[in-house]
Amino acid sequence: MSNYANFTTLRLTIPDPVALATAIRSVTADQSAVLVPLPDGSWRGKKTAPWSVGELAAAQAALDTTATLTAQLAAQRVVDGIPIETKAIVLALIDALNVIRAALPAPLAPITPAQAIAAIRAKAGTL
Repeated sequence: MSNYANFTTLRLTIPDPVALATAIRSVTADQSAVLVPLPDGSWRGKKTAPWSVGELAAAQAALDTTATLTAQLAAQRVVDGIPIETKAIVLALIDALNVIRAALPAPLAPITPAQAIAAIRAKAGTL
């Protein structure tokens, strides 16, 4: 059975939904727990067991203090979810760059797939 709690906040920004979900699941020890915004600006929490006083306070603190969802953070979330087809294109281009890097008079080390994805994610965070 689901248990609900209502929350209000004075924050004027949208919290990062990934960070908020992680925080809520952590403070409630419930991997299905969520907080969702309601049209009136309040928030509704849902979890499987009844909310304890401590969980209510911790959830409120998470709602009030979770990092703001910025355009840069949203872009990084998109990079984190790049479809495999797009990753294949990027990594094929990295393979081609690595051939060129190896043929230089002073060869450069190859770029790894993890380095390439990290660089794209970092760039998204600066735009």
